[in-house]
Amino acid sequence: MVGERKRLSMDISRSKRRKIQKETVACDESRDFISNIPEELRVEILSYLSTRDAVQTCILSSKWRYTWTLIPEITIKQADFDFPNARSRITRSRLVKFVDVLLYLHDGPIFKFELDTDCNKVDYFPGTFDNWILHLSRRNELRKFSLNIRSMYLYTLPTSLFSCCGLRILQLHNCRIKLPRGFLGFKLMHVLELQNFYISGDDLEKFVSSCPILNELVLKTGRLLVNNPNICAPKLKKLIIHGRFTGLMLKTPCLVKACLDLEDAPVGMNGRANLVEVLGALPEVEVLALHQQFLAYLAVGSLPDRLPVTLNRLRILTLDANLASHEEASVTRLLLLNAPNLQELNLTNSTRDPTLTGTGLWQICSDHLFTSLRVVELYEFFIFEPEIAFLRFILGSSPFLEQLTIVREKDTDAKEKKTVVEILEQIPKISMILKIYFEGTISF
Repeated sequence: MVGERKRLSMDISRSKRRKIQKETVACDESRDFISNIPEELRVEILSYLSTRDAVQTCILSSKWRYTWTLIPEITIKQADFDFPNARSRITRSRLVKFVDVLLYLHDGPIFKFELDTDCNKVDYFPGTFDNWILHLSRRNELRKFSLNIRSMYLYTLPTSLFSCCGLRILQLHNCRIKLPRGFLGFKLMHVLELQNFYISGDDLEKFVSSCPILNELVLKTGRLLVNNPNICAPKLKKLIIHGRFTGLMLKTPCLVKACLDLEDAPVGMNGRANLVEVLGALPEVEVLALHQQFLAYLAVGSLPDRLPVTLNRLRILTLDANLASHEEASVTRLLLLNAPNLQELNLTNSTRDPTLTGTGLWQICSDHLFTSLRVVELYEFFIFEPEIAFLRFILGSSPFLEQLTIVREKDTDAKEKKTVVEILEQIPKISMILKIYFEGTISF
């Protein structure tokens, strides 16, 4: 009896040992599986993590310890270094130490480097950004460089950045730019984005013209030394400009999408109509957005009855215009009449004076119909006389218009809504499929 109990106890002990051994082997196999992932796959896995998290994988095993040194794309965001109740200066100090070590130990090519941080004059680290950019430029591998410094002070770019001849994408926010002597340009660059920047007009013109295959150009809230820059980019397809200058010279024959805005008062151009000059750079444009200041700029000069260029490819037109202004309304009318294939019109009206009368420009042309126009969206329309004249023009010339939407920022009271509906019902319409939306759906 005692012997049987011993044998039974020994069998139980053996089964427990076997179970423990199996669990240990399974754990080891799992650990080995993680450790034995091929290096190329490990680098691919880390590419889906933030750079900070990728570096922390060094604790997984000895084979993962230095895998992060091979990741080709580096993205540094200050938010990744924030800790609860930590002072911003401490956060920035952590970020700087992290990037210093990362660049020092990095062993592979760096194709992309993105940095998003803030700083101020008190705790800004002198020369830190300069050293990072110098380090990257010496590798001569960089294809994309993005620098976003959220600060009230402009960061002066070091000349070493302009030696990165392999750059394809350059995004700079809050920077002061001065081209070095002997600048040869970026022959491979296809995207240039400058926001809240400072550059001389001559340097801007040279910068853009020295990028022969530039495809996309974004200039926002820039401060120039010259108020009428010359943008010469023969391959450019997308252009976004919002800047503090009074004029604009465009040489962009391949432009497909353009959003243009000015912040200063418009000026003339040798007595000729600015509209004629600008449209010469937009023969291929498909999407065009013009803000009011730029529309006023186009109106300067002697406007012709017909334009020398027909915008045959224009499909979407967005305008911010004062329809009570004879000049701005004239430009709006000329643009519409020279866009025979227009499909969508978005117009924000800046008229605020109900005593203003119509301009008399919106007479329906019997020989001109908007046969391609399908959607019209009107913002800030208060049904003053210039707006009613414009609506008559559009609704009486668009036989296949499907949707008209009128949008206001403020709520409309019941009495005013009834008045608007009555006016809309009285306007003649030639489209049999039209639906009008104003504070809901209105059927006719």
